[in-house]
Amino acid sequence: MTTYSHPGVYIEELPGPQLITAASTSNTAFVGRTETGTPAEPVLITSWNAYQSTFGSFTWGTQTAFAVYAFFAQGGSIAYVMPALAQGEQSAKVTMGSLIISAASAGSWGNELAVQITNSPPTPSASSTTKPIFALNVLYKIPQSGTTLTLNDQLIAQYAASNSIAPTTIEGERYYVLESYPGLSARDLTKPAGSSVAAPIETRINGQSIFVRATVTPGSSASRPDNTETPEELSGGVGDTSSTPLNISDALQALDTVQDISLLVAPETAMIEDVGKQRDVAQQILTYCENRPVRDLFAVLDTPYGLNVQDAEAYKTGGAVGDAEAGVALHSSYGAIYYPWIEFLNPASSMNIVVPPSGTMAGSYANADQQVGPWQVAAGVTYGALNIATAVTKKITTTDQDVLNPNGVNAIRPMVNYGILAYGGRTLTTDPSLVYISVRRTLIEIEVSLYNGLQWVVFEPNTPKLWGSVTRDVTEFLTDLWQQGALVGTKASDAFWVQCDESNNPPDVQRKGQLYVDIGVAPSYPAEFVIIRIQQTTVSAS
Repeated sequence: MTTYSHPGVYIEELPGPQLITAASTSNTAFVGRTETGTPAEPVLITSWNAYQSTFGSFTWGTQTAFAVYAFFAQGGSIAYVMPALAQGEQSAKVTMGSLIISAASAGSWGNELAVQITNSPPTPSASSTTKPIFALNVLYKIPQSGTTLTLNDQLIAQYAASNSIAPTTIEGERYYVLESYPGLSARDLTKPAGSSVAAPIETRINGQSIFVRATVTPGSSASRPDNTETPEELSGGVGDTSSTPLNISDALQALDTVQDISLLVAPETAMIEDVGKQRDVAQQILTYCENRPVRDLFAVLDTPYGLNVQDAEAYKTGGAVGDAEAGVALHSSYGAIYYPWIEFLNPASSMNIVVPPSGTMAGSYANADQQVGPWQVAAGVTYGALNIATAVTKKITTTDQDVLNPNGVNAIRPMVNYGILAYGGRTLTTDPSLVYISVRRTLIEIEVSLYNGLQWVVFEPNTPKLWGSVTRDVTEFLTDLWQQGALVGTKASDAFWVQCDESNNPPDVQRKGQLYVDIGVAPSYPAEFVIIRIQQTTVSAS
């Protein structure tokens, strides 16, 4: 207490109200495989260029880079990338003189790749007289008819179909020519010993290819590889989602140290071959979001690739899907799931790539948050437009959506005059009060904002003065949300109420060191069903 020693006027500054600011709702955490980076160590990323400089570029067999690119392209601005590790994986490779070609990502999928060296431009036979200028072609061996296709086989086939790549037969085997790099010469393999500068062929292929990486042995003689009549197959690739599963648990645990995130995307989940295991991992992600101490995370999930409408519904509701037995339904208000997969144009190669939609949807969430707020669903013509998407892997009809929508599977649909849209805004719960994404995310914003904004109250004297200050601060915060449209009501008292007084803080509660603040809010609901009622009228004679 200030001591006053002489008569006069004293000026003192009194503390003003503690403003509660709205918490961010669009910062997104990405968990998955990256080309480089330290496992279980989150890194803040604010652009696609920043991602490339830290984690590498697009790599076939993984989904994280594609998801992050789509996030920023769709309107996202802040992301945390958490590399996850799969023990025991190795990349397939082949050595051709001083040139080593490796699969862009680890795993047994790379064993189906092959490389062919031909003259450039090609001559009638690959084994004809070697010319100084050569081409390097990346091929994928097409499985024989009747073979059970792996997920990678299906994705390669989709890639070929989307880019009009016809099969080609070489020495009796059928291949897709996935990429071609013509106009190369021995000069492109120049890499002096001890030099840290990449050889031209490394720069070109590693900067464009999503399937392979090129490495030149330093100090070796710069000579072009020999032409290959039969494609040289890559080998030594080890790992798949069953034998070397991604360590999602450790990556999620490491996310506990990151407090300013609101959305969670784990796109590698969609690459798990076993649909039952994929559903288990999706449930693990939802459980993590539900058990976060502040419950500040909302998961954006994908359905498995290639499902029909009935299987997509069964995947969400816990039914049997193909060979996968029935399991536990995905049921949570802390997540949403989207169907089907989409395609977008790879800016490095101008080729269409099929990807799960979760990264794109997270970018749409972030864009809607920045334009309006989390109470605006990222769906429909304005905020659900997936501008990055060029196609969908399954065209959804209104009849299809009659099956998907009531079961909490959000459809992505091409709409005439509007393009490709997210056309669903539901969470994975059946709780009617939390069935809409916008409602759950609005509540998350309110809860996290109050959690952060009322930290100053801890250890303050639990008196009516404190109760009044808390009531004032919370009321001001909720009034602002109501005025922005997050809460519904013709007046503030209809939209929310705040109680922090002697009625909910009697003496016995105060003696326990507890302070209760009871709040009621009326979140706005989206106009999901627009019913236009038209009645024919008869003009009466005057």
